[in-house]
Amino acid sequence: MSIIFGPVPSRRLGFSLGVDLLPPGAKPCTVDCIYCQVGCTVLKTIKRGIPVPSAEINRAIDAALPKPGIDVVSFSGSGEPTLHQDLGQFIERVKARCSTPVAVITNATLIDRPDVRRDLAKADLVLPSLDAVSQAAFERINRPHPSLRADRMIEGLVQFRKEFAGKIYLEIMLVKGVNDDPAELVALAKAAARINPDKIHLNTVARPPAESFARPLSPEDLDRVAKIIGPKAISVGPPPTATRAPETVDVENQIVEMVRRRSVTLSDLVSSLGLERSRAADLVDKLVRDKKIKKVVHGGVTYFREYY
Repeated sequence: MSIIFGPVPSRRLGFSLGVDLLPPGAKPCTVDCIYCQVGCTVLKTIKRGIPVPSAEINRAIDAALPKPGIDVVSFSGSGEPTLHQDLGQFIERVKARCSTPVAVITNATLIDRPDVRRDLAKADLVLPSLDAVSQAAFERINRPHPSLRADRMIEGLVQFRKEFAGKIYLEIMLVKGVNDDPAELVALAKAAARINPDKIHLNTVARPPAESFARPLSPEDLDRVAKIIGPKAISVGPPPTATRAPETVDVENQIVEMVRRRSVTLSDLVSSLGLERSRAADLVDKLVRDKKIKKVVHGGVTYFREYY
C-alpha cells in the first residue's frame, strides 16, 4: 500500500493523492474484466475483509495529509476498493485531517449492499462503473464472481443515487464487439437515466488490457455511443498535463508504485511527477534494465507496467 501523486481514472478530475486499499500485484477483485490494465484477477471474491492492514493505511493517511495543492483524495485499489471493510473509516480519517474532497473509484458490483452504500456515502464523489445491463454482456466483459448479477448492481446504483448527496460520475468502458451492440447501448442509456448521475464518462481500451482481444472503439464510434447514451455522456480524453515538483527524493519508488496501479506512458510520468522528460526517460530505462518494470507496446503507444 502506498500513497502517490497521479491522475485518477476519471481524467476530468486532474491530480489526486491516491490511496491504494489493496495489495499491489495481488488484485483481489469481484470481477475479472477483459480490459483491465492491472491484468487478470488473481483472487475473485465478494467477501469484504482487510486485504491491507487498516493501521498501515491510517499511518499512510496521517503521514500524507494535510497537503496543499491536491484536487482530490482518491481511494482505489489493484482490484475493488469496497472489498476493504474499513473503507468508510478511512474516508472519515481523511476528512478529519483536511478539507480536500474525497473520491472513491469502484466497479459498483457490491453497491446493492447497504453497508457498502453507507461507506461510499461518506465520500464527496463516487465514480462507479457500469459496462453492461444484460447478464450475458456483463459476463462477457466483466467476467464477474458467479454470485453477481447486473440487475442487482443497477438497482443498487439507483438506490445509492437516492441516498447520496454528493456527485456521481458514471464510468462506462466500451469494448468493440463486446458491449457496443445497439440493444446493449439502448439498455445502458435507460439504466443511466434511472441512475441519474451527474456525468457519464465513456471510456474505451487505451492501455494494455488483460486480454489481447479487447479492442477499442474509434472516436467516431464513441461519438455515436454518446448520442445514444444521452446529453450527460462525454468521451474521456487524454490526461491533463501539469507541472508538479517531485514530492520525495525516491522518484524511482514513486514510478514503481504508479506502474503497479496501472500501465503508464512516459507522458503520464512527466505530468504526474513533475519530471523533465529526459530524466523520466532515463529513470524508466534504468527500471526496465533492473527488471522492476517492463515496457510494452499497445496500439503503437509505449507503456510501462508492473514486472511479473
